[in-house]
Amino acid sequence: MSQEVLTEEEIREQQLEAMRLRSSNVSKYTDLGFYYLDLSKEYLHHSNYEDRLAMAAKLNGCGFKVAKPFKRPFSDREHTDEFHHIGDCDGQVVALRRAPGIWLVCFFLSLFGFLGGFGFFVFGLITGPAWWILAGIALFIIGPWLTYKLWKKLDWLDKIEFNRHTGLVRTSHTLLRRPFYVPIEDVEMCEGPIIQAARGGGEMATGGLVLTKYPAKFWWRPTIATFGGMERDHWTAILKFMDINEPIHEDVHDSIEDHYKKNKNAMGTGPFPEVMKKYIDPEDKQVSRWKVW
Repeated sequence: MSQEVLTEEEIREQQLEAMRLRSSNVSKYTDLGFYYLDLSKEYLHHSNYEDRLAMAAKLNGCGFKVAKPFKRPFSDREHTDEFHHIGDCDGQVVALRRAPGIWLVCFFLSLFGFLGGFGFFVFGLITGPAWWILAGIALFIIGPWLTYKLWKKLDWLDKIEFNRHTGLVRTSHTLLRRPFYVPIEDVEMCEGPIIQAARGGGEMATGGLVLTKYPAKFWWRPTIATFGGMERDHWTAILKFMDINEPIHEDVHDSIEDHYKKNKNAMGTGPFPEVMKKYIDPEDKQVSRWKVW
């Protein structure tokens, strides 16, 4: 069955209808008397930097050492209020994918499967045995599917976790290093050059994250390269999310609702955070509070 293609006017009408429904739901929550009702914020960390640094050291199993000065200056941490979308977020955690990682391994596995299938298929056509042709077709079809399933299963290994409730950042897995924890204050962003795509195809930022402190058991400062690079607006929006003195910006609510509907946390390792469910109406599957903490 062919999928119906919507016109721009139909898409616009659907978007307007969704906005009207959302607005109607907010009016309903207001009339019921709980939209502006403040909820307890006891689940937030409420601890100073020194306490969280000690907590991170305990989780890592060792103390911290101060990194040598970085060669390039760090980006300004002050938010400009121009950009608020931060990607995968369930209200408790923001998940940011590093690069390169499992996705690159799966890409090469898929490529090898494609080349292997092509080789089997050609060999079968030349030599004659039908099972070579069948094996080639199977690799063509099953290979990409299996690598996609493998990526979905292991994708969480690539993700950096920014936890608003603890004030800590958990780094991703790498081939030679397990994840470790560090306070958000000890993570900075260094802006790199903007790479222009050929023939006006767009541009990509090359900024990355840098640690000012790191676990003493490492010989050198670990680097954190992010998938697709990073720009200052994205980084400061994450910092704003980590600031427990301010509610989560409404632009992030869509991502929270999406994870609630899928019953998945932002890391993809478990169900939606139980503590965040009180901010969402279970019938409408929409944020039902004026402020989400």
